Amino acid sequence: MRSLIVLAIALAAVFAAPGSELDVVECEMCEMAVKTVVPMLDQDTKDIENEVNKECKNLLHDVPFGTKKCQKFVDTDLDKIIKELESGTAPKDVCKKIGMC
Repeated sequence: MRSLIVLAIALAAVFAAPGSELDVVECEMCEMAVKTVVPMLDQDTKDIENEVNKECKNLLHDVPFGTKKCQKFVDTDLDKIIKELESGTAPKDVCKKIGMC
């Protein structure tokens, strides 16, 4: 019984760390995107996507599967960031408002 408890605690610790690490990466990606998007809001969405994807890859170049994470981020979250900024949400509040920080 004791070994099961120890095993459960060890597994919980192993699975807890990557999740919090992932949250940090998502927050950093969002903050990077906001900084990139703000001066480009008047430009074509495709240009914004390309620039954010490029900056994201620079940010995550050492992270395993960083390129895939960047593409998924651009595909799923960038529109939310753009819409928040266009609706007048302050850049410092965008990532918190959409739940990425």
